[in-house]
Amino acid sequence: MMTNGLFVISALAFGLALIALVAVVITSRRQAELIERQQQRLLMLTETASEVLALREQFKQQPELSVKPDFAQQQVVAQLQQQVAQLNDEQQQLQQRLQEVAEQDPGSKLYQRAAKLVASGARVDELMQECDLPQAEAELLISLHKKGA
Repeated sequence: MMTNGLFVISALAFGLALIALVAVVITSRRQAELIERQQQRLLMLTETASEVLALREQFKQQPELSVKPDFAQQQVVAQLQQQVAQLNDEQQQLQQRLQEVAEQDPGSKLYQRAAKLVASGARVDELMQECDLPQAEAELLISLHKKGA
């Protein structure tokens, strides 16, 4: 009688731990994907703005090629400079967000490390040893990674 109750409680606790693990992994993946997409967008915009500003500097250095910029050109340059400043601000915000994600509770750091190990091809026994995970959790992480890949 008593062992059945302990078994049920243990099974419930294990189930809740697995659900929490899955939630942490899914949330971490979504945040990482979102941040990665934002960084790619920022990189593209920064490269474009840098190219335009480099062209502007090139024209400044070669007076025979330059023409006195008209009002529309000056506005475009001003907008590009504003966009570059805005991109720099967004990049700093993303870096802060990455730092916040990295500083989340210590339990999620353990699972983030385990997820990195799984992505690099770690086996169940390696996960158990490196991250001090039970076998069932290590197997779950590996199976989640295989489904996601």
